[in-house]
Amino acid sequence: WELRSAIAKHLREFRGLTVLADQIIVGAGTEYLYGLIVQLLGRDSVIATENPGYRKISMVYESNGVRTIHLPMDNQGISIDELEKSDANIVHISPNHHFPTGKVMPAARRHQLLEWANMGERYIIEDDYDSEFRLLGKPIPSLQSIDVMNKVIYMNTFTKSLAPTIRISYMVLPLPLMEQFNRRLGFYSCTVSNFEQYTLARFI
Repeated sequence: WELRSAIAKHLREFRGLTVLADQIIVGAGTEYLYGLIVQLLGRDSVIATENPGYRKISMVYESNGVRTIHLPMDNQGISIDELEKSDANIVHISPNHHFPTGKVMPAARRHQLLEWANMGERYIIEDDYDSEFRLLGKPIPSLQSIDVMNKVIYMNTFTKSLAPTIRISYMVLPLPLMEQFNRRLGFYSCTVSNFEQYTLARFI
């Protein structure tokens, strides 16, 4: 609880996210958290990823039995037109620092994605990887901070801000999904040792 509270405070001060500690799930790396998302949202989901993008993301989803599709990018991020034509019900994106292009998704495209997600049982996985590093100006508000329909799963890691050897990542689930998680998957133990969690909480 101490680490989740520290993360919630950090997100509020740095990213403008108003989240509860009880919405945060900590895990040893994002790959583990991807597996939890698959179990939560179902293996019959279709996940859209960015092309070009970090291919390991789709490899992890596919190894968990989920079909993934690779959608092209335009100058604002993942193509909304291609997303709407696809049968995806989940889209995994890195809007604040896309790999490998380094693009930052503008606010207009973020609102388009939220409109897409609001049409049915659809979700956005917002991978905020590397968002701590910004040379100029204020960061664009995260998708999670402007989501009013509980459609965004926010993910981040301490790999870049601390060290790659510190395998601590976290995700913020919308409250309805968090309730489902507690009911169906709450028996899972955290994969990060208590010692590391207390240390990171003190560091934050």
